[in-house]
Amino acid sequence: AVSQKTEDEQSRSVSGALKASIFALVAFLLGFAFSMTSSRHDVRRKLVLDEANAIGTLYLRAGVVEAQAGVQIRRLLREYVEARLQYFTNNADRAASRKNEAKMQNLLDELWSLVEQLAKSDPTLVRTSLLLPAANEVIDLSTTRQWAVGSHLPAPVAFLLIFGVVVSSILAGHSSGQSRYRHFGLWASFNVLFVMVLYIVLDFDRPGRGLVQVNHSPLVELQESMAVGE
Repeated sequence: AVSQKTEDEQSRSVSGALKASIFALVAFLLGFAFSMTSSRHDVRRKLVLDEANAIGTLYLRAGVVEAQAGVQIRRLLREYVEARLQYFTNNADRAASRKNEAKMQNLLDELWSLVEQLAKSDPTLVRTSLLLPAANEVIDLSTTRQWAVGSHLPAPVAFLLIFGVVVSSILAGHSSGQSRYRHFGLWASFNVLFVMVLYIVLDFDRPGRGLVQVNHSPLVELQESMAVGE
């Protein structure tokens, strides 16, 4: 009986060590994924501010070029900002998102074509007004934004995180079952915490579709200032 009891204790000790290792591994993976997705979220937030500043700069510099061309550039920028905000609002609707993406790209193509015409007709004014670099930055930031929005956790990594949380939950329940007391509160707290962290990681990874949203107030404020200046 003593030998059997010793074997049971040794088995539980080995089992506990293995479970602790699995819990630590899953926690490490969640922490790493949380850090990665939260960093991408910060990048997306910064891109909104950078894009608003670039558009605002180009909007102001359009005022120093030929009157008709300047009016057209400002009109295109107002339409672009409106489409950009609509893209954010309709992010969960893929059809609407694709439509807004195409509209934004067409507006940028038209904007660049107009700036090219100005550069050919009056290269000195365009060069001194720094219109080309400002227009180029708006287009570059649009491309960067598209990349940032489409940059997600690889599917195998997301599956590994979900699988790890499920396995951890099962092992925690097994450990609770080995005890004389069920410790339901601890088991529930463990599962809720792991699931919440997993949810936030996946929410960070899918901007515009969950609780964590990218703040677009810089673009909203820019749109308001453009409306006042019309």
